[in-house]
Amino acid sequence: MDENQKLDEIIRKLGELDGRLLALEGRGTGSFAPSASSLPPLPPPYQRPDYQAQSLSRPQPYRAEFGEAMGASSEQISAVPEKAGQNYESTIGKWWFGVIGVLAILFGVAFFLKYAFENNLISETMRVVLGIAGGVLFVALGEFLRPRLAKYSYILSGGGLALFYLSIYAAFQYYHLISQPTAFVAMIAVTIFGTVLSLWVDAVELAALSAAGGFLTPFLVSTGASNDFSFFSYLIVLNLGIVAVAFFKKWHQLVILGFAATILNFASWYGGFYDGSKLHFAIYILTVFYGLYLIAGLASNIVARKLADMGDLFVLSVNPAWYFGWLYFLIKSHPSHLMMDMGNGVNTPWIVQYSDQTLGFLAAILAGVYIVCAYLAVAVRSDDKRLVMFLGGVAVVFLTIAVPLILDQNAITIAWAVEAAVLFVLGIFLKNRDMRIFAICVYIVALVRLFGFDSSAGDLSSYVAIFNKRFFTYFIVIATVLGMGYIASKKKEELTAFERGDHMPTLFWTVGNFLIFLLIILEINSFFDSRIYALQVKLEKEIQRQIPVRNQSDPYYAYQDTYGIQYQAQTRLSADAGYRRLNNLRNAAISVFLTLYAIILMAIGVLYRNKYVRWSSVVLFGVTIVKVFFFDLTVLAAPQRIISFIVLGIILLFASYLYFRFEKRLEASQ
Repeated sequence: MDENQKLDEIIRKLGELDGRLLALEGRGTGSFAPSASSLPPLPPPYQRPDYQAQSLSRPQPYRAEFGEAMGASSEQISAVPEKAGQNYESTIGKWWFGVIGVLAILFGVAFFLKYAFENNLISETMRVVLGIAGGVLFVALGEFLRPRLAKYSYILSGGGLALFYLSIYAAFQYYHLISQPTAFVAMIAVTIFGTVLSLWVDAVELAALSAAGGFLTPFLVSTGASNDFSFFSYLIVLNLGIVAVAFFKKWHQLVILGFAATILNFASWYGGFYDGSKLHFAIYILTVFYGLYLIAGLASNIVARKLADMGDLFVLSVNPAWYFGWLYFLIKSHPSHLMMDMGNGVNTPWIVQYSDQTLGFLAAILAGVYIVCAYLAVAVRSDDKRLVMFLGGVAVVFLTIAVPLILDQNAITIAWAVEAAVLFVLGIFLKNRDMRIFAICVYIVALVRLFGFDSSAGDLSSYVAIFNKRFFTYFIVIATVLGMGYIASKKKEELTAFERGDHMPTLFWTVGNFLIFLLIILEINSFFDSRIYALQVKLEKEIQRQIPVRNQSDPYYAYQDTYGIQYQAQTRLSADAGYRRLNNLRNAAISVFLTLYAIILMAIGVLYRNKYVRWSSVVLFGVTIVKVFFFDLTVLAAPQRIISFIVLGIILLFASYLYFRFEKRLEASQ
């Protein structure tokens, strides 16, 4: 009994059971129960497709042995689907052998054409005709086999398209049978034919091959002459077609292919045909391609309602980097930039004066573009977290790049700190954790620049305590981090569990506390350093008046007098009473400041019942006690030593009083 007969028997028995059930129900209710003969006719027997019947008839020894061991029947065993696994042998046999076979034929055709050309076996026209005929044969054979072997047919059709390109290239480049415009139009026709064929058979492989041939066409028909407008017009049209096909067929691989090929084509054009007079043309072309792939990347996610994959994120992140990188390179290498650096005042009509501020404003504009894109992504695709994160990250990067290009010196650090605070506040109110992470990263960059470039006192001869660039820079950086800490403490419910667990407000206040401490120490040191510098200058003038008048035009005397005066002044300075007094006052001022700052922190901690602030005060008191007892005791003179110990003692007693006075409040805040 075969499978179909078994299935018919099962259906018949189910019909009899259904009739008996209806009869029993009718007997219990007094209603009429239809007999088996009154039941509707059974459907025709199920006919399995030939390929399925063949698969059932194949021997499956391993499954059969396992099923029999478990007590299953042969019918049950055959109904269990076999687990699919990667078959490397099949992959190599189907794809590798097929592709290598097509390549081998193409090489053979190329060698045949070369051999025939060298030995005059057939005419040049016939060689081209044979190549085109071979391409038609490959495409026809692929279409003939497509209903049964679809993937294999794509290999044959792709080989046919390659033969078309090769034949047209030979007719133009080697045999000169057709002109450049004719060859160009013919290759465009092949590209269009391949695209239409790929759409007809629904094969992205053929579409990719046609697109690749389209990008190779300008190189295959090139004569070495520059025709910039036609070249880029063709690339723009080709890219528009690729993006349109990729969007409507959801073949996003084509977008990556088109983007990569566009990058290579532009780099090739720059290396072969670019000169300084084409700067504006190059910028326009870069902008067109950048805008095209920005829209393509957003359309595939926002419009098509598709979650961003790695290919989409690759285009969205590399596209702006490629665009701004080329702009930076072109503008920095532009002759006007070099002439500005040399300061020779040369002005050519086609030269526009560019500067770093130009690049900075371009980066700021790009940051604004991606801020708008991120907003659209949040509004339309709030479920696509990776897309929002990438767009916001690109905006932050460009905004951070714009700051040092537009601003200068301390203003860079200030702008980065303010940017970090704004991003953090937006991240709180937009409930976007990634934006808050970007804010912290930008603030870290601001701190690195603050410590590396903006912590110097500058010219000590003109130094004014508090009213200087360093103090203002530190003040803004401290205000921003304390502001972020305040917002984080007030909006804890908007933070993630991870952020709350790491006590983000405490982290911000720790950084602010450290910066306040560091700023005051720097200001105290710079104040006394400026006084010591003035004393050194005074000593140098006194020494210079004692040196006899000599011929200062002699380099030997000029060097000897300059460095000799400085050496003598430093020697006298180390033994000068005024210098020792200033150093003692510096150390005493630092000790007094540490003590006062510690008691201020203690009072704040008690007032607001903040255990962290009180512990910060305790640690600072410990540092102050160690300094006073182990440093001030041995280094400072008697007056300054007295001040240090008395101030420390009074403030420690006051701190102890606070602990006794507010004992219950402190215990309640534990």
